Amino acid sequence: MKNFLILLALISPLTVQAFKVKLEKGELEKLKEGEQIERVEELKDEVFPKVTLISIIPHTPKENMRVFADFENHPKFIPGLLTAKIVKKNGNATDVAFEMHMPGPISNSEYTTRNFVETAGEDEILTWELVKSKQVKRTTGMVMFEAIESKTLFTYVTHITPDSSLAWVVKSRVVPDVKKNIEAVVNYLEKNAGKK
Repeated sequence: MKNFLILLALISPLTVQAFKVKLEKGELEKLKEGEQIERVEELKDEVFPKVTLISIIPHTPKENMRVFADFENHPKFIPGLLTAKIVKKNGNATDVAFEMHMPGPISNSEYTTRNFVETAGEDEILTWELVKSKQVKRTTGMVMFEAIESKTLFTYVTHITPDSSLAWVVKSRVVPDVKKNIEAVVNYLEKNAGKK
């Protein structure tokens, strides 16, 4: 275990670098003007697309991560999230059980993710993977907070592989729902990340 932790400490900055999303020409200027960058990638043999949202938000990466990684507060600001409970902690890994309200004929989604928080210099990253779920085959994603001047470049990436033959019914809502949730996250971070 000790050797694993030493190895993790050595590769953490490389891991964070690997997750950085490359901005296209002109996108940084748009972000500085307050626009949000949205990327939707249809994946082969997948019902739902991979969604990436990027924006610039106030406060430091560390302040934003402190608030975002307070998982049990997520239901306070993420629309449709009914519960979030930490079920296990081990080093930089935190397992969290969530229950999300689902629209239409699909029952509420109950799932547990393993969340990893890493720091590289001023930058902070949280990645997650699915531990268990009855409604989802796989979910992966990350939130990155990168220092940019006196603010934070906020990048959110998610992809969900549902385990339901009815998933196509809600496919058209995936991108709007992710955008709505991230707007709520950004608003919450703007109001709370600077508080001690």
